[in-house]
Amino acid sequence: MNVKKTKVMVFNFVDPCQKFVFQGDIIEHVQTFNYLGILLETTLNLDSVVEHLAIASRRSLFALNHRCAELHIMDVKLRCDLFNTLVHSTASYACEIWVDSKKIDVIEVVYRRFFKSLLGVRKTTSTMDVLAEFGKFPFEHCAWGQALLYYNRVSTVIKDHILGKAWEAQLAMLVAGKKCWARSVKKWLFQNQPQRWQVFYL
Repeated sequence: MNVKKTKVMVFNFVDPCQKFVFQGDIIEHVQTFNYLGILLETTLNLDSVVEHLAIASRRSLFALNHRCAELHIMDVKLRCDLFNTLVHSTASYACEIWVDSKKIDVIEVVYRRFFKSLLGVRKTTSTMDVLAEFGKFPFEHCAWGQALLYYNRVSTVIKDHILGKAWEAQLAMLVAGKKCWARSVKKWLFQNQPQRWQVFYL
């Protein structure tokens, strides 16, 4: 193990003076760590992840608009396809785990800005009317759709698989009444589609 490339992060740690040593070398203790593009914090608060993705999405949208202007791309369908490929993919990265963040509206703003500018309407124009014009749903609904697909996947994985073990841990936390990802999915599904809740066994 390369100690220089290794970091230690302990979640909800109460003793910041605790040292971690490997073969006589002290391993650096960090408060944040970028894991596969997701900025993890010791508090397990994922709001910073959403804010980071919102910034990246705004940059992608700026680059998209700038390039379309340079190439004189005016076709609405093509620009929507480019938006889905370049901006939506950035904004929705790993949304399965942070979809219940209170900061999700900062990404919704990026969506509103794009579609309203494409129609050439005022900022005060009803967002739902604009999205309906394009046959789109709010970003939050798209994100929850991905979260539900992921929910179905992990709930059917064999127990010996690492995802299966993670799912069992989620169920244990749910039964114990603790805050967890599975509880957030259950709450959203019950509030938005109560008639379909019986198909899920939580």
